[in-house]
Amino acid sequence: MFLYEYDVGSIIKASEKAGYDGIEFWVETPHFWINRDPELLKPYKDKILALHAPVLDLNPVSVNEEVCELTLKETLNSISLAKKLGRRIVTVHAGKRSAAREPVWEDYASLERYLRVSSNYSRIKGVRLCLENSEPGINYLCKTADEVEDMVKKFNLKITFDINHAVKNSFGEAKKFLELVEKMENVHVSGYDSKGRHVSAIGFKDIKEILTDLKELGYDGKVTVELDDLGMGELNYKLDYESKVEILRKELNYLKSILG
Repeated sequence: MFLYEYDVGSIIKASEKAGYDGIEFWVETPHFWINRDPELLKPYKDKILALHAPVLDLNPVSVNEEVCELTLKETLNSISLAKKLGRRIVTVHAGKRSAAREPVWEDYASLERYLRVSSNYSRIKGVRLCLENSEPGINYLCKTADEVEDMVKKFNLKITFDINHAVKNSFGEAKKFLELVEKMENVHVSGYDSKGRHVSAIGFKDIKEILTDLKELGYDGKVTVELDDLGMGELNYKLDYESKVEILRKELNYLKSILG
């Protein structure tokens, strides 16, 4: 969301100028999402290191079966796209109960169907499916380490560990995820503002401690900076392209100071 308004080439260029190896490509990036032509991405495939399946307006455990089916279809399309680009990681979300209530068995049955079909297809395509731990909302599935571990074991998945989501649930819960480090393929890093948005991790002692723990545990997978410009205080929409590049550069330097 940090470079939401830019075309794919400009997004790649920003990551390069800021010193990054590449990006986790969000399939719903507008410039690509308009017609979803894989040819648009091929010039940048060496810089697309992982993919994130679509999530806007989608939900694998929706009470509306057609929404569930569309979510599954779009996930399978993302896996297929990853294969075409020669990428090995696709991140998915577990979704949430449609009503703002604790999830019930029907919701978990829907999730298990979604993960069963998606994981089987990912293995056919030679792609590793990574389940991201969810936001700590009352109706979200897979927001705890125990839930994530259960699904990962059941469907032979990997994990995208979102530190922001875990810490907002509780610092103790975030610590529990560290026991699953061997299953992690991707780590999303950000701080959080009063609305829970993904903002700079700089200055957050809890985020720094989790990152330090990951380093000490020998984590050597991908680390993805995740930012939302709407959370950047009074700046938000006033941030121009070069300002965003500079923010990304500072974030990278900070992470290097911790992770080496």
